[in-house]
Parts: sequence; C-alpha cells; structure tokens
Amino acid sequence: MSPDENTPPAEAPRSKPSQGAFGAIFLQNLKAAPAGTSDDAITMQTLRSVPPDQLKDALAKSTPEERSQLFNAIPADQIRSALGTLPASVLAPAQPPPPAPAPTGGPSASILQTTYQNVPYAPAENDPNWAEKISNGSTIGITSPPPWEWVSVYDARFEKEGSLNNPMVGLTGWVVDPSISGADVWFVHPFDKDFEFYIVPDPQYESLLAASNTGVTPGTGKVDKDYNDANTTAHNIGLAAPKGVIGVETDQRLVPPPFQNLISNGTRIAAFGRWIVDCGHDDFHAEVHPPLLMAVATPAPPPAGVPGASEMTSVQIMSRPYTVSQQFAEGNFIDHLLAEVAKVETTILGIPLSFRVEAHPAVFTTPYDGRPYIKLLVQPPPRTHVGVIVRPQRLMVSFHFTHRSGVAVQVFDAGNGTVGLIVVLGDLNPAQLPPKHDLTVQWSELGDKYSYVIDALQIADILTLDIGPAVILNRGILTDIYDAPRASSPLDNQNVAAPIGIDQIKQGAGLSEDDTQPFPIYGWLNVWWQEEQIVVNPNDPSV
Repeated sequence: MSPDENTPPAEAPRSKPSQGAFGAIFLQNLKAAPAGTSDDAITMQTLRSVPPDQLKDALAKSTPEERSQLFNAIPADQIRSALGTLPASVLAPAQPPPPAPAPTGGPSASILQTTYQNVPYAPAENDPNWAEKISNGSTIGITSPPPWEWVSVYDARFEKEGSLNNPMVGLTGWVVDPSISGADVWFVHPFDKDFEFYIVPDPQYESLLAASNTGVTPGTGKVDKDYNDANTTAHNIGLAAPKGVIGVETDQRLVPPPFQNLISNGTRIAAFGRWIVDCGHDDFHAEVHPPLLMAVATPAPPPAGVPGASEMTSVQIMSRPYTVSQQFAEGNFIDHLLAEVAKVETTILGIPLSFRVEAHPAVFTTPYDGRPYIKLLVQPPPRTHVGVIVRPQRLMVSFHFTHRSGVAVQVFDAGNGTVGLIVVLGDLNPAQLPPKHDLTVQWSELGDKYSYVIDALQIADILTLDIGPAVILNRGILTDIYDAPRASSPLDNQNVAAPIGIDQIKQGAGLSEDDTQPFPIYGWLNVWWQEEQIVVNPNDPSV
C-alpha cells in the first residue's frame, strides 16, 4: 500500500455564499428578531423594508436563475398579498421587450410580449452539437443511454419543470403548422395523441433552438420533413425564421378544443414549459414539450356600442393540469414491455406468470415543480390617425381568470399603453384525475416507427404459434385512456372585471378561485383604447 492511499482526498475549495441584493437587510433582521420569530416573518419583514426603487433596481440586475426562483423565497400564503401590494412601478418592466418581426399582413408583435429571461444552458451557447450530446448521440431504444424519448435539457433526471435544477423556459413568437400527431405511442399518451405546432421565436428566444430546428441537420444534410415543412410555412407567411422553429407538443385532451382552435398559422403566442431534446428522432431537435402555460393574442373588433373605441387585443390563457410521466418501474416504456412480455413467456408447468401485457402510465397531479413566475405584456393593436383630431385616450380592460388555490394573479398598468399580467404558479393541492378507461393496443398497431420494439421483444414468430403465451400476447397491450378534463367552473361568469380603466382596477376583481376544476389557471383578457367623453357645460363661457 502506498503512503498516498491513506491520505484523504483534498476537498475542493468552497466559494463564499453570495450576499445578494437584500442580504445585508436580511442579516440585520435575522440578528434582531426576538426568539421564536418565524422564518417566514423574517423573510417578509426583509422584503417589506426594501424601498420600491431599490427593489425594482435589484430585480432588473438579478440573474435569470434568481428571477425564475423569485417567489420560492416568499412564504406560500404570502405570495398573493405580496404581489397585490407591490407598486405598479415595480411590476412594470424596466424597459419594453425589443421589437420583433411580424407575419406579412399580421398584427404587430406588441399585442403580446414577455420580459421572461431563460436560464442560460452553457453548452448551447458555443457548441452546435449540444442537443445531440444530451444523449451521446443515441435515440431511445433497447440499450440506449437516454432514459426517455423527451429528455429535459437542463437535467435529464427531471420530468417536470420549475425546479432550480430544471427551470421552466418561456418565449414569444408566431404559430405555424398546428396539427394532431399521428405517431405517438399510447403508453405515454393517456390523454390521446399530441396536439402539436411550431413557433417562430422572437429573436431574443432563438437560443432555445438546436441546429436541426431549421429542418436540416448540419453536417449530415438529413431532412426532418415536419420541421422542414414548418420552416417553409414560416417563410411563406413572411417570417425569416433564420435559425428555425421550435416544436410545441402536449396531450391533445389537456388542451380544450376552443383553445386549440385559436392556434393557427400566424397566431401571436407566448408559451412557457419544459425545454427538451427529442431523443425519439435522430436529428435531436429542441422542443417545448409539454407547455405549462400558453397565451394567444388576436386582434378583435371594438367593443360593441362603445363610441370612440379602438380595436381590441383579445388574449386567451390556458395552463396544463397534469404531467404524464415516461417512467415505469423498470425504466422507460420499452424496458417495461420487455419485462411484461417476459412474464407472459415464463411458465410454470406450462402456466404463464402473467395473463396480460399491461402498460399503465403514471400521471403527476401536481404538474410542475417550484413556483414558476410569468409576466405577460399586452397592448391594443396599433392605432393610426391621419388628419383626425383625437380626444384623450384611456386604456381599458375587461378580464376574468379562474384559478386553483396557490395561484396568484395580478393585472396592472405596465406603462406606455401596456397592460401587464403576472401569474405565479404556487403550491397546488393535487388535482383529481378525470375518469379513466381501458384501451387495448394490438402489436400490429405499433407500426413502422416502433417496429424495433417488436424485433427486440422477439415475439413476431411466437404470435403465430398455438401455445398459451401466444394466445395471451395476441390479446394486445392493456393501457389507459383518460377523459378530457374540463376547463369550466360555475364561477367563470362571476366577478368579471367589466370594462374599466387600467388605473381603476380593484384588488381581486376579475379573479375566481375554484379547486373543483384541475387547471392551475385559464381565462381571458381584452385590452383596448377608448376616447374620453367630453362633457359640455352650457353655462361655462370658456367652452
């Protein structure tokens, strides 16, 4: 034994914890707090003692990591009140987002924007092959390194977004090529095949794209037809898409059909969710899969019967109520089917250990981790006046949002003719799952895309035999299909914020809380300009 073998390894030097913007105030309050003072009370005392200007400056200088975790530091039962008492000057963006190109003949990008900043992923900043390296260049298979078909970019261990390790990403842009997928595997799609579309991202969000998101993989020249077609559609509606488009996919029954119908070529959209690399395709494109919250904005006619009103921007918001896991007890769905078939083929005195191949996916009833924080900025469609004297304008809103407890919502005046909407997806109680039904999938239905699964299971010849295991295997694979949850509540038409000036909104107006429905939040917001009515006093000689 050499002398070095008894020497303990040297510890890596530890960096000193960061003081942070409010560290000095927190330390002062921590030292001065009487014995027994709760940690939550010290946290709130610290935040409330920071002057608004200092708070706004600190938020502007904070890192994307700090901003994404902002509301994790606030006690859960204080988030709503903290959000409601912050001055609009703090909530409003330090500067508006940069202008983005719009489709030919389409609305301005200003009708829906966000100041969301994604946490950087260092390999994506300087390595064109970063997406492929997520799984060492291997697609999901029998002996593949990637654990799942969709692998989280920040940390492959995480299936939900929102944590410190696996932050949520967000972007704004324009929709192209929405459709229903025809090739999803049932065993990880218990809410039916995916509703999918592509987004031409605004320039500040192009860092979410992999090199192959153009539809052509650099180096190999391999073409992905769906992505190539989506890029072509983008070009046809006047969008350059210089670095490609990003796919967005989610189980179709988790997106109510009325919301799906709003998503068409050229729709202005904001999407927030899990950033993944698709390891089911060998071009390893990047996606938001699934989105946690989506907002779509469309120009709408002026409100009926209101003289001097402009066109409206109508925004609809929908969130994800559940997250489907790709994990089975043995690993991914392929590992699970291998184990299930083995139990059928293993017999004791000719009697199989199992009488059915089954694949029942797990569903997370809390759809995200952490407390994701989203800010949207909405403006009416640009209004032009040529040779017309315009009366003073007031920015008007009408809205209603239904949300579960734990979710905080704030509509506010963001300045510069902009309405701000903040959503903090806080701590939810698990939502009840909708009714579930049995679904049998025949081996022949796996088709060409998953033929390698049948080959790996080596059952093609066994299925033709007249033996017990063959009869059982020919019963097919038993899996689950859930009814679509309903984004509907008796409270949807109560406490609606009727047409009102943005500067006159009362706290709590336009919001309803209902835990009998599973969606974290859904609802609508209309924004428009309205001319001030001038009241003439006949007794005033100055008029």
